Parts: sequence; structure tokens; C-alpha cells
Amino acid sequence: MRALVLAACVATLPAAALTIRADRDDAEYLELATRYPSALALGPRVGGEGVLIAPRWILTNATQAKALQDVKPLPKIRVGEDDHEIQALFVNEVALILLRKPVSDVEPAKLYREGDESGKTVAIVGLGNADRRKRASINTVDRIDARTLGLRVKPLDDASDLQGAATAADIGAPAFVEVPAGISVAGILSSVAGEWETYARVSAFVPWIEAVMLDQAKREIDSLLDPDRR
Repeated sequence: MRALVLAACVATLPAAALTIRADRDDAEYLELATRYPSALALGPRVGGEGVLIAPRWILTNATQAKALQDVKPLPKIRVGEDDHEIQALFVNEVALILLRKPVSDVEPAKLYREGDESGKTVAIVGLGNADRRKRASINTVDRIDARTLGLRVKPLDDASDLQGAATAADIGAPAFVEVPAGISVAGILSSVAGEWETYARVSAFVPWIEAVMLDQAKREIDSLLDPDRR
């Protein structure tokens, strides 16, 4: 079914990654992506994507983080104009990457905390194409479970003007919502099956994310106050 939908709705870009509608100009997808500078690629050694949610913290998919753990030495991650060293990784159903130094030239995305994602319009940002250029597409949240969001790739008659379809090359990609408080990340792509894309529901993981970040902050403060406790 997905193949039929994609054949009618989207055109494949230079490599197996975010696909776009055949009747829309690629420049529109490139332009839309400029609204989301916090979306980033984890690099060619592991593939996949993530999103900056604080100056030293990247949120991504657990599979991508586990792949990073297996790479020795740990690769650097390009954020904005600089390559950043990884200090630590924390893995749950989603994962957090702690950078050694803060990012200063990219504004982090906020975490979406509300439980009202159903039916909301989201922007999915992908960088998995051969040209490594960031593209964003539009879809809606069609299904909600306790810890996941489901997005269906719609037939042309029901699709948004800038609908796109994620693929396995985009695992870890963020799904953004725009609310009065600003741009927030509501989902992290975890799988693609048929016409459905499944995202980790960020609102469900906010307590874990904040607990990890707070614990790390306490550890670093303690080490400054008492270096012998390192």
C-alpha cells in the first residue's frame, strides 16, 4: 500500500531518505527546513538524526545512540558550524547525547509537554539524502498511543501541499509542532512500516529526559565543589 501511495504522492530524492511530492518544487521543502535549525544529522558513521533540545543535549532514537556507543573513538557531531565531541550517552526508549561543550550558534527546540497531539500538524525534518541538505515536510498526527505517535502517508487527495515520507535513513528525525510558546519537538522517528511512520511521543518521555539532565547537572556541580568525588 505504501508503494502505491508514494508513487502517487512523492518523488524519491538522490538516496533513500525523506521523499517529497512529485508535483512540488524541492526548493519549497528546503525553504521550510530553514525554520528548524535544531534538527541535525548524527553523521555518516552511524546515520540517523536527532534534535538539539538544550545547548549540550541532543535527543534521538535509542537505536542510533546504541550504534554510536559501538563506534571507537566516538565520532564528533556537526551542530551549526562546529563539530562537537560527545561526552556521554543515555539510552531509554529514546536517547540523549551529552556534548562536551555547549552549542552557541543554534537555538534548541523546546520539548512538547501537552497530551493533545492528535490531529496536530507537524513538520518532519530529514537530512538523510545523498546531498546532505535539510528538508522538511508536513503531515498530521493520525494515531496516539501511550508512548508513540503515528503518522500516515496520505493519498494525494488528502495530503498536505508539502507532504513528505520518511524512510529508515531518517530514524531519529524530529517531528515539530509550532505553538504560541515556540517551536517544540513532539516526536522522534523510531520506525517506518508500510504507510505508517511511528514516532516516540516526546511528552511521554519528558520526566525521564529532565531527570537525566538534572542528574548530570548535579554531578558536574558536585565535581566542581569537590574534585576528589569525580
